[in-house]
Amino acid sequence: MATREGTLKVEILEHGRPAAARVHLLASDAGYRCPAGCVPYEKDRHFTTAGSFVLSLPAGKTHIMIEKGKEYKQITDSFEMRDGELIARKYDLNRWIDMASLGWYSGDTHVHRPLGDMRHLMEAEDLHAAPVITVWNERDHWQSRPLGKRRVVSTGGRAYGILSQEDERGGGAIMGFDLIRPVKMKATRWYPPQVAYGRRWRRQGAVVEQEKPFWLEAPVNVALGVVDAIGVVNNHLQRAEVMENEAWGRPRDKGRYPGKQGFVYNVLDLYYRYLNLGIKIPISAGSASGVLRNPLGYNRLYVRLEEGFSYKGWFEGMKGGRAFATNGPMLFLQIDGKTPSLTETLAKPSSVEIGIRALSSARLSFVDLVRNGRVYRRFDCGRRSEFAAKLRLKLGTSCWIAARAFEENEVTVRFAHSNPVFVEVGGPIIPSRRDALYYMEWCEELLEALRDDPGKFRSEGQRERVGRLYKRAISFYGKLARGAGGGLTNLK
Repeated sequence: MATREGTLKVEILEHGRPAAARVHLLASDAGYRCPAGCVPYEKDRHFTTAGSFVLSLPAGKTHIMIEKGKEYKQITDSFEMRDGELIARKYDLNRWIDMASLGWYSGDTHVHRPLGDMRHLMEAEDLHAAPVITVWNERDHWQSRPLGKRRVVSTGGRAYGILSQEDERGGGAIMGFDLIRPVKMKATRWYPPQVAYGRRWRRQGAVVEQEKPFWLEAPVNVALGVVDAIGVVNNHLQRAEVMENEAWGRPRDKGRYPGKQGFVYNVLDLYYRYLNLGIKIPISAGSASGVLRNPLGYNRLYVRLEEGFSYKGWFEGMKGGRAFATNGPMLFLQIDGKTPSLTETLAKPSSVEIGIRALSSARLSFVDLVRNGRVYRRFDCGRRSEFAAKLRLKLGTSCWIAARAFEENEVTVRFAHSNPVFVEVGGPIIPSRRDALYYMEWCEELLEALRDDPGKFRSEGQRERVGRLYKRAISFYGKLARGAGGGLTNLK
């Protein structure tokens, strides 16, 4: 019996002109399809188009969803496809917010998509910056690059780097962005430790990201000074689900941190512990599009750039803390009426005015002001899409503050998080002994695992070299626990 089919013809427009976008199409047989001339991404069952497409679909109910990053209103439609029928649809894209016009530019720091697709994908997702990981452990796609000797490709106010590297092994994952040349990785699961590659990336001037804070060697990497940023809105947070486990990282206490919301709170609390030690590490955000069930830029970092976008300036702003991470809402934190950097210094004990504004294309659930790792004030948003508040914070001693905003969502977790701001009164914050001991004990566990399983290494020399690095990390946190080195920034 012949399959009954109709034809769908779609045009996607912005201001009357064809516009690139992402399309999710559910045909009556639930099969995945990608029209000719479009870029498929079957992992998330979507494709991206330059603005128009035509394809045959089985008769029956058909659903379509069109998105373009975070700043455009979602378009949804349903219709009955009939045998032999041609259905033509035009859809107009409309922004609900224009972040670039406000001086904020978006980027995704965890990208595994083909270089040849990046220009189109960034346009379809309205993304400004993307360092593409072309060397991942021993997989090297950089050598076959079609782009000559360029390190960064810029087009239409957007830019992507063509050589970034990810080290993902027993200790977890770290990433080095925009290298001059790849670092050869002849590594076993545990040797050399990630610190070794982080140091070699830094010698080339790379920005190094600790991809998630629960990876086993994360506190070693932080203590030994190779981390420029930590992935808070990370790739376990996906468009249609949350991978609510720590994989081969350090498992969380699920009694204290249950479910998908608990997964997020654990990630945040691990990050907060570093801040409570006075370690000033900014946040980051990445999607792992190309590997996981995320579009490019689903998780993204918005960086404030006063003089317009540049790729170099975007990373400088990221390292300077003038950014927020999100997979949903937009979030603006101000201190005394201005966008702060990582550190704001007061001459004497005083007070500051905190301004928080959150906006969403969905409904907001709540907004928190966090102070020294604890919720200082929670605001119920009443299911509204906009929230704003001002409050005066009295300061007798130094502290750090941050804001976070959560949307309502039954399928996944969508939230935004500001960078921390260290408000210093007469000097740095005093390190938290509890949090120093927490990471010291974590590193002691790593050291003990070396002794219990010497077979992890090919030689006793390898085991001893890794052990010495772990001992240095233990010493670092031990000094903080005893009150020495209060308020240290990340060691270089």
